[in-house]
Amino acid sequence: MYLQNMDAFFLAQELARRMREVVPSGIKVTTEKDMLWFESDSYSGKAGSYACQWLYKGDGEPERLLTDACWHALDDLQDFVDEATTEPWPGERSPPKAHARLENGSVILWFGDAETPDLVLESLPIVA
Repeated sequence: MYLQNMDAFFLAQELARRMREVVPSGIKVTTEKDMLWFESDSYSGKAGSYACQWLYKGDGEPERLLTDACWHALDDLQDFVDEATTEPWPGERSPPKAHARLENGSVILWFGDAETPDLVLESLPIVA
């Protein structure tokens, strides 16, 4: 994925794949175009995230729009999982904050403190 050719459909698919690797059992993450969808086996209802559309919103450099989109997607996922499981996820006492930052040609995705994260997702390369 090249930063200058960012595409919300591709970003949604890539984030969904990374999210599926880390969500608790019973939580499903799917995509429909540029939307992320969250469902749970034990929770009625479905939640959608428009986070990937941040690529096209607001002012700022493409790097900032990309990291904002990733952050919003992680934050939306966390809200859904916390609600669906009634447990703080991925923390044990309280939900740690979602983070996304650009580093060495990739978006680094994690929850919690940067030095001792509660959960790290696979990074998202943005340059070849």
